[in-house]
Amino acid sequence: MRSRLFAALGAAVAAGTLAVVPAHAQKAKDTLRIAISGPIASVLEWGDPQPETGLSSTSVFDTLICYDHKTFEFKPLLAKSWRQVDDKTIELTLRDDVKFHDGSDLSADDVVASLNWLRNPDNKLRLAPDAFNYVADVKKVDKYTVQVISADTFAPALTRLAVSLQIVPAKIINSYATFEEKAEIGRKAPIGTGPYRAVQVDVKSGVVLVKNENYKHGNDCKPAAKIGRVEINTIPDMQTQIAQLLTGGIDLIHGPSKDEADMLALNPQFKMTASQGITFFYLTMDSINRSGAAPLQNIKVRQAIARGLNRELIARSVVAGGDAVKAIDAICLRNQRGCDYTKAPPSYDLAAAKALMTEAGYPDGFDIEITAIPGSYAMAEAIAGELRKINIRAKVDKASFVAYRAKQRDGKTNMIAGQWTLGGLPDVLSTTNFYFDGAARDFWRDGQIAQWAKEAASTLDEAKRKALYRQLFDRVTEMSYILPISTSPDIFVHSKDLFVETGATETYGANIYEMRWN
Repeated sequence: MRSRLFAALGAAVAAGTLAVVPAHAQKAKDTLRIAISGPIASVLEWGDPQPETGLSSTSVFDTLICYDHKTFEFKPLLAKSWRQVDDKTIELTLRDDVKFHDGSDLSADDVVASLNWLRNPDNKLRLAPDAFNYVADVKKVDKYTVQVISADTFAPALTRLAVSLQIVPAKIINSYATFEEKAEIGRKAPIGTGPYRAVQVDVKSGVVLVKNENYKHGNDCKPAAKIGRVEINTIPDMQTQIAQLLTGGIDLIHGPSKDEADMLALNPQFKMTASQGITFFYLTMDSINRSGAAPLQNIKVRQAIARGLNRELIARSVVAGGDAVKAIDAICLRNQRGCDYTKAPPSYDLAAAKALMTEAGYPDGFDIEITAIPGSYAMAEAIAGELRKINIRAKVDKASFVAYRAKQRDGKTNMIAGQWTLGGLPDVLSTTNFYFDGAARDFWRDGQIAQWAKEAASTLDEAKRKALYRQLFDRVTEMSYILPISTSPDIFVHSKDLFVETGATETYGANIYEMRWN
């Protein structure tokens, strides 16, 4: 790995593509330079839904309320207060002192226009209509009061408003005649109320953000910006990103491999920050033989697999992040709304795993396939290696995301090794809807789980809701349907002069407005 890195660095220098400057130079200029692997076509996440877009979207736009990733509580933001009028209606009172980046005042009209645009099924925004399909209506009560009305009782309504509803000026939305034109707002007219203003959004030249000096409504949940200027540039190749970091061309990279991150962390000019948000690794097992994996129908086989995997050791061997990498006990994390459980997977015991295989009638094991999702290839290979110790011969299919989804839809995945991000929504309803809805992704078809999930989705009382999910996740563990493996922290390697706050629940793993110079 060292030779690859230095070979790439030497080649880049020889080609004249690297500017060799002191690592601290951009701190002096109050400019943070971030490398990303793919271009950003919009700074509004719904216009280009990918983690890198979320990085800029949360900086430029605000939501009505804020989900505090430190306390797991809702805090005021654009709305100074809210109340549950009835089971389906949330009324929010807006601040009367918030201005958009163009100097115009925030009002209820902007909230109504933003939500009506995002929830419209014809809006040409790929994911937004599904995110807001629970909304039946949004009403303006007065200049600073709105009501959001759900079609049915929807428990994560506040979470959705806190995470997903970026507010755009009504006049901007209404200035475009067609939905195709409106879909370009995040590129052509990225005007929000957030801690940063977007002064450049270009697929080729990158994104430039500057501090919003008029950000007066921030708080400890979403504070004002601390860095004056942020430049986000696309560098597709990680080796080139690393070379740029080593020579002072950029200040922060995201997502290097474990070997790359560990090596860079040895350099005193840099620091590795591991930020554990809501993403984790898991292993599914087809318990109803949709995929032709008959042995997995036997609960003793599934329990043997759970017993035979040293999850902590596996994770530490392939996942970057040091002490932030830990085995987890359920397919939910405590920073996710609704998460609760009392039962953990069985502890690692190779002899017990072999005994279970014999009791199940498979002392000599069997052949199986693990479908690995991008980002989980090394994890799948490590799991396959451990399974050989209990005579399970696992072939790993390193599938593309499209191929994985097709196999899953067609019922052809014996086991899946993957990472789950909850679609960026820190609420376990995302997990239960994705895996246990009785549709193509459900390889268990457990009626009791489906019933608990349905009840929890429409329960507003948080204690009752958690009690339902506690039963649900305990049953997943008891039946060994899905084996939780470990945390999956986002890895940042950056200048030692930069502080990166950890724990962000957004899919990128960190927020620019929480970064600062040391």
